[in-house]
Amino acid sequence: MPCTDVTELLRLRLDDGDRIVGYELIKRTCGRAVGERSLLAQEFVGADANEVAKLTADDFAETLPDMRDEEFVLSLKHFFAVRAGARVLIGHMSGGANDPIRVAKVGYEGNEVILEAEVVIDVITEEIKACGKCKGCGALTAKKLAAL
Repeated sequence: MPCTDVTELLRLRLDDGDRIVGYELIKRTCGRAVGERSLLAQEFVGADANEVAKLTADDFAETLPDMRDEEFVLSLKHFFAVRAGARVLIGHMSGGANDPIRVAKVGYEGNEVILEAEVVIDVITEEIKACGKCKGCGALTAKKLAAL
């Protein structure tokens, strides 16, 4: 039976130079990965959080190879979540109730800042639809997007 709670959790880690050390995007209820746990690690690990915070969907889409819509949508889910996390950690977004992610906890381990936040699926879904980069995105309902 499929889970009805589609909330996702982002765990984003920055070093003391505001560079992304790693991230994970998982389902809140079961801990399963959203696509892959760190689908865009290659694109984001080592990147400056300030630069990631400035990226647009167009900028991001240009860096990706051709892929099926489902893979592209998963990549966009990761992109929008990581970008929102970077914006929170550098102070460009509060991470409150009206933001794409809601901060649960910010902490420190060693020389890393760690953000844990709930990803607001409805907001992310609207951002994916608005970007217009998927051929079939208009056909993907919010329920289908949340299931990815």
